[in-house]
Amino acid sequence: MKLKNTALAALTCAALIGSAALSQADVLVSETFDYDDGPLDGQNGGIGFNGAWTSTTNVTSGVVEGNAPSFRLFSSLFGSSGTLWVSFDWGNSAAPTQNEAYGGLTFYAGATDGGFTEGPGGTERFLIGNTWGPIEDFDVWRMSGSAPTLELNHPDMKTAVAKITLGTGATSTVELWVGATGSPVNVSGPAMATSTGRNLEGLDGIRIMGQDFGDGGPNQAFDNLIIGETMFDVGAIPEPTTALLGGLGLLALLRRRR
Repeated sequence: MKLKNTALAALTCAALIGSAALSQADVLVSETFDYDDGPLDGQNGGIGFNGAWTSTTNVTSGVVEGNAPSFRLFSSLFGSSGTLWVSFDWGNSAAPTQNEAYGGLTFYAGATDGGFTEGPGGTERFLIGNTWGPIEDFDVWRMSGSAPTLELNHPDMKTAVAKITLGTGATSTVELWVGATGSPVNVSGPAMATSTGRNLEGLDGIRIMGQDFGDGGPNQAFDNLIIGETMFDVGAIPEPTTALLGGLGLLALLRRRR
């Protein structure tokens, strides 16, 4: 019994050490919108960006609020291999009322060629949040090319965590989990929505928020954008297998040395 308990303790300790090692990857992009109340336009805080925000929305108590899109370029391109983890808070104050509406976080490619006037000069590649589509889908989270989730995007903000597995051409896959703000999102279970066959090479800009082109629609809110290389970078609850892999390897090494 003592031997078993010792092994279990070693495994637990090794798992924690392995998890800590996995958490050392750098955050690539971060924006908390900790600006004074007022227009977002021209603000240039955060990390991983090139230039300032182009926007007609406002910051209120550290949250972007309004009903219009805002744009910004990354400082470097994202490639065609590896994994990105994305997290952000977003929501509508009420259910959208028109078919012509969208919101959330949108990725662009080629935006550096066109710059920012009314928006990126590049190609809109992918949206997480609230896509164009049937009105019955507008009050729930979804992504480009995915089925809708069961998570409402109103009346409160929620936290989205997306795992982007990059590939060459139209081979990227995006998995989405949504949870309450203020708590880590659990990504240990199946994704709430999955989008496959996406072309996400060379992402270089984003649009946040969105618009309802009917009657103006409800206000949206956006906050706490993070893009990193691991789930630990975005504060997600890790998949048990991922958290234990490093620990199991370390335990095996310890047993071999013994």
